[in-house]
Amino acid sequence: MAYRKTPEAEEILKSLQKDEEETDFERIRCPLCNWSPNASSRWMCADCDAPEYFYNACYTSWNTFETRGKCPGCAHQWIWTSCLSCHGWARHEDWYVKDKD
Repeated sequence: MAYRKTPEAEEILKSLQKDEEETDFERIRCPLCNWSPNASSRWMCADCDAPEYFYNACYTSWNTFETRGKCPGCAHQWIWTSCLSCHGWARHEDWYVKDKD
């Protein structure tokens, strides 16, 4: 029943696929170690002490850069993102490579 194909589910899947195709992972880098995630990289919405201090986690697993840090499970907007390589924390917006003018 949970995996029943419905028009609503199909629209959600199409939207997620479109978002993934539009994410330019080459322009996303850890500001601490320069590691770059890819489409299969996953973060989890979990209770967190410093620096985020968030304790209402839903434990959804997703690629945080496909939603610009917003959890698709509980809609928490993450301000900080941990690096899957160096394990350091940096502000989510600092991960996006800015164009040099």
